[in-house]
Amino acid sequence: MLEKPNIFSFATTELSQDAFIAWLLAWADTQYASADPQLHACARELIAAFFAKHSKPLPQFTEVSVTRQSKHIDVLCVLDGTYAIVIEDKTHTEVHSNQLAKYLTNIQGRGYQPENILAMYFKTGDQSCYKAIYQHGFQPFLRSEVLAVLETGTGTSNAIFHDYFEWLYQWEARVAAYQTLSLEKWDGYAWIGFYKALKEQLGEGNWGYVPNQSGGFLGFWCGFEDILHIQLVDNQELRFRIDVPEASRRAALRRHWHHKIVTHSEAFGFETKKPTRFGHGHSMVVAILNSEDYRQAVHNGQLDMQATVDVIRRAIALVKSVTSEASE
Repeated sequence: MLEKPNIFSFATTELSQDAFIAWLLAWADTQYASADPQLHACARELIAAFFAKHSKPLPQFTEVSVTRQSKHIDVLCVLDGTYAIVIEDKTHTEVHSNQLAKYLTNIQGRGYQPENILAMYFKTGDQSCYKAIYQHGFQPFLRSEVLAVLETGTGTSNAIFHDYFEWLYQWEARVAAYQTLSLEKWDGYAWIGFYKALKEQLGEGNWGYVPNQSGGFLGFWCGFEDILHIQLVDNQELRFRIDVPEASRRAALRRHWHHKIVTHSEAFGFETKKPTRFGHGHSMVVAILNSEDYRQAVHNGQLDMQATVDVIRRAIALVKSVTSEASE
């Protein structure tokens, strides 16, 4: 079957997503219950999910007022003039400065009771850490959660709804593709899915995009001990890095930690080597895993997650071993 054009393949900005969120929430008003029962029910399901994220009981409500960019708040949804749902909408970008705190201060200044304010971080893209979101009183509402709500409304015949659902579903599928694609076919979305799963498996680490003159890369960082840590890169390298603020100490510490890693790696089941060239900056690679790809594959070329996690855990153990030895 020929795939039809999808409006959201073209309307990719956060403003477009703002519009969809506001449009869907507006359907929760009881006056639209008979106009499209499935869409109305789905909109109310979304509001119910917001209350559940804040562990608050869903109130009975009839009127829904939705505005966009009200004092820079992406979407503001008010129920019966009493409950204010503040939505910060993000796709690929993340929060900056002190914007979340400002939004809550603003909405409290409008007379809403603190217990009747729900702050939602509507995030359809992926990011490594949500600690700052929680600290500001917002609850992340992630792509998988959005899809779970939208599933309840697929009985509607509304083309806008189905385009958005399909667009988001395909996005989720691309991120999950690390589980089924052969390693050489991974794109940036698959790497993100892998890094997300890896962080969950390890119980530590952060990932993100690093821009540079060579075009940038997606990296994952873990195993921080003393000045040493591990960096995984989407060119298949596993790197051991040190952070040295003092320029005068960098050359000596680079040699020291390179020797430590290379001479001790065999005891942890692998071989390490010198990088193509040593750096001279604050953060420097002192050794890399002597392998074309730290990821492990099963017979069909797909990822063997457990074997890959084992490699990384052994690398973390190596870092802990050499740093504890140095502190003795």
